[in-house]
Amino acid sequence: MRRSKRTLRLRSLVCLVLILWLAFGLRLVNLGGRALWYDEAFAVLFAEKGLSAMREGTLATAEGSAADVHPLLYYSLLHRWMRAAGQSVVAVRLLSVLLGLLTVGFVYRLAHDWFGERTARAAGAIVAVAPFHVQYSQETRMYALLALALMASTWACWRGWRHNRAGWWLLFGALAGISMYVQQLAAFYLLALGLLPLLYYDRRRMVSMVGAGLVALLIYLPWLVHLPAQMGKLRQYWVERPNILHLWLALRSFVSVNLDFAPTWWLPTFLLAAMLPVFASLEWRRVRRSLPRVSQERMAVDWAMWLALAPMVFMWVASYLLQPVFLSRALLPSAVMFYVALAWLFTRSRLPLAIRAMLGAGWGVVIVFGLVTHYTWDRFPNPPFDRAVAYLRAHLAEGDAVVHGNKITALPMLYYDRDVAQRYVGDIPGSGSDTLAVPTQRVLGALADACVAEAAQGAPRVWYIAFDRLEEEMEGLIAEKPDYGRYDALGWLRQHYTLQDTTAFHDLLVYQFVGPDAEAKRAVCD
Repeated sequence: MRRSKRTLRLRSLVCLVLILWLAFGLRLVNLGGRALWYDEAFAVLFAEKGLSAMREGTLATAEGSAADVHPLLYYSLLHRWMRAAGQSVVAVRLLSVLLGLLTVGFVYRLAHDWFGERTARAAGAIVAVAPFHVQYSQETRMYALLALALMASTWACWRGWRHNRAGWWLLFGALAGISMYVQQLAAFYLLALGLLPLLYYDRRRMVSMVGAGLVALLIYLPWLVHLPAQMGKLRQYWVERPNILHLWLALRSFVSVNLDFAPTWWLPTFLLAAMLPVFASLEWRRVRRSLPRVSQERMAVDWAMWLALAPMVFMWVASYLLQPVFLSRALLPSAVMFYVALAWLFTRSRLPLAIRAMLGAGWGVVIVFGLVTHYTWDRFPNPPFDRAVAYLRAHLAEGDAVVHGNKITALPMLYYDRDVAQRYVGDIPGSGSDTLAVPTQRVLGALADACVAEAAQGAPRVWYIAFDRLEEEMEGLIAEKPDYGRYDALGWLRQHYTLQDTTAFHDLLVYQFVGPDAEAKRAVCD
């Protein structure tokens, strides 16, 4: 008997190791091949400054609100990681790779506690290959850490629920508080966790959940006092008020990848994004009707489905009624729980085998498409900034000015070459894109210029860099508000310089302007 248990444990360990190797391999593919985009470059340039500077660049007052909206746990962790591993593209992304691997391990453990070995293998394998999770396990941002922190919180909460021991509830409260230091949108997932006792009218566990919530609040309190100022910053952010389609778009990201991929794949991904939740919900309803309320399987399915869907709905409602904050990438923890629910659907539900096979095959094709799309993506927001920098370095002459249309191209190219003097035009004040506050710019050592004339400084030759979409966006803004014409950098350059050449790096354009007129040489903003 003991030998049999040891054999089972060994098989379980071998399966977990194989799943982790699969996850690791998929997260290493082209890790350094795609250029860092704006958010990643910001994370590296900001995190290298250290905690004191980051506090200033986040909490300093800018136009009545905090300078930035994110807590500093991830940036602090990245700062320490870069001191040990360096700042190459592979090095800074490898931290998220490892965080993603730990998430796969937690999912395996949680699914094993809920449903047993077979479903745990399926859940671990799905998270290992899911393009959405691979995408953010290869990005130098806080979302891989967010998924890990909330999966660990869920596991501790489940243990507390099943054993009702103070130690587990204390651990859950601590992890919940830490999660809020990763990304404040964790609140929607934690709200869903906190409401679970209401599904069962369980007063004793409700008291335990409140106690854990107080622990989380106590841990988060030092940062909570800054939340109103950070919420003030959010009011001018680019995030739009969602409609019902945004829920479907989030589910589409769950089953594929969070990119604006070719329309050819819209139909299969949107169909899967509708069919998988529908079949899972129907089976969930059947389980709730057929199994006792205290049955572990019923409770586990409740948890998986509730935590997959409720945070998304809560975030949507808050974004629609209060402040728009609906971001698919911030729902990565819900996506992970969605994968656990689907692992149960494929391995333990009573759904006919033919339907499961059809759904699995279809999703397998979409997974391959999503991974290939992610690995090969070289357009907005990830064009080859490194190649553009190399091109500039080869063609720059003394006296030339390098000017970016905005921060979106400036920060990545500053990351790739600190020696080339590069300036950028600030965002239109008060617009949704005006997200990089002056205190944060000061910490980065990259202050924006008020206009392109100020940035160009009357140079005899100006290299202007922007995405091709920026000109179209500016035309739309000017059509709505003619006063915005004074912020049209490319229009000003065409009026006061001669366009000599344009070099395209996919949708990233490098314009070469020569021969400034007398007005351009004055370098004065209108």
